[in-house]
Amino acid sequence: MASLTRYGTEVVSAFSLLGQDENDLTAALGFTMARCKALADTVLGRVWPAHSDDAAADFALEVRAEVGRTDLEVRLPASSTLVIFEAKRDWLLPTIEQLAQYVSRIHRYGSGVLVSLSQASNALAATQLPAAIDGVPMIHLPWRDILSDIAATRPLCRGRERIWLEELHTYLTEVIRMRTVADSMVYSVVLNDERPGGDGTPTFREFVTEEHCYFHPYGTGGWPTEPPNFMAFRWGGAVQRIHRIMQADVVPTIRDRFPYLPRGDASDRPHAVYELGPRIPPFDPIPNGAGIYPSSRLWVLLDQLQTAPTLQAARAGTRALQGNGLGS
Repeated sequence: MASLTRYGTEVVSAFSLLGQDENDLTAALGFTMARCKALADTVLGRVWPAHSDDAAADFALEVRAEVGRTDLEVRLPASSTLVIFEAKRDWLLPTIEQLAQYVSRIHRYGSGVLVSLSQASNALAATQLPAAIDGVPMIHLPWRDILSDIAATRPLCRGRERIWLEELHTYLTEVIRMRTVADSMVYSVVLNDERPGGDGTPTFREFVTEEHCYFHPYGTGGWPTEPPNFMAFRWGGAVQRIHRIMQADVVPTIRDRFPYLPRGDASDRPHAVYELGPRIPPFDPIPNGAGIYPSSRLWVLLDQLQTAPTLQAARAGTRALQGNGLGS
């Protein structure tokens, strides 16, 4: 099959031509659900258990009303049910104020449910979204559940239904994964030997070297809200280890992952948690060089970090290639 690029980036599916914002994601989902009944029934069954596979459904994108505009609406006329989907990229969630704008539309229609879509886990969503708004149920649906539904319905689909299902799977996999493989920026942080959980628990450095994970507060303090593909860990005045991030998640509190960590403001807030892959070269320390603050967090290109004599030189090479400063 011939390759196709757009602005130098490979077009992996027909839906890639839309883009990658929230409206594009729900447009792709709505189109595929309208063309593939098995997927529609499976997704609707998750959020509205009373849905019957025999019931007809109408789909509408970006519906405007007197207040607000919905991303995707699914109308089930037989049961006077309106399902409103509101999507967000990454781990963001819609606000209660935004969702409340749609409640009156569901009441007028008869019954229904509000559905939030994002990469956020159900546990994280439960800390920020209520179970209902003015009597209308509120359901969170992680994008990974949509991918699971695609896998579950694939054996049931043939012909054009199967084609659109595969296109949606390819598109969602590309959009919701951490970043494109071509993105080789490394996020560099400093580790110390403090034990956040007290005596007998791992140090911050041991979380990386022995537990093969790293975590940081999410959505505050200048920490990234999108996971990096690579991380570099520094101590002793040098970059000591570089790892690829294999999996990323955001948890409501870091104690959900490590219960022995103490309660308090530092722990009881959302955290990004990364699972680290094997170390990648170079395996010898890379000195910081002059001008690198001991506690600074910064971005640098992987190839520059792997070839430059110091982190300072790698950062200068990154700036030269990118045309602007990338440090934190």
